[in-house]
Amino acid sequence: MIPPITKLLIKIEQLEWDLAEVKKELEALQAPFMKSLTPEECLAAYSARTRAQNGRRRSSRRKQDPEAKTLTAEELQQLSLEDGIKPEENLGSRAIIEEREK
Repeated sequence: MIPPITKLLIKIEQLEWDLAEVKKELEALQAPFMKSLTPEECLAAYSARTRAQNGRRRSSRRKQDPEAKTLTAEELQQLSLEDGIKPEENLGSRAIIEEREK
């Protein structure tokens, strides 16, 4: 017999897969519409979508840890230095470039 928590995890996986499929279909439907927009309208649509995604991420993080604070760029750089990441190595940029070249 499958434990109830395992059944719930399986259902969540199925829902996430279904949602991913729906998103793909929606993006396919949206593509022709986006082509008919002016560059300014495309930028506005992209910006609105990005703001909505960021808002959901922020609220999700607050729910996970309401005491968490947002780091400034300087604090993030300091943490990176403490972790041994050297700015001159440009690891982030290199990873992006490597992925783009694949």
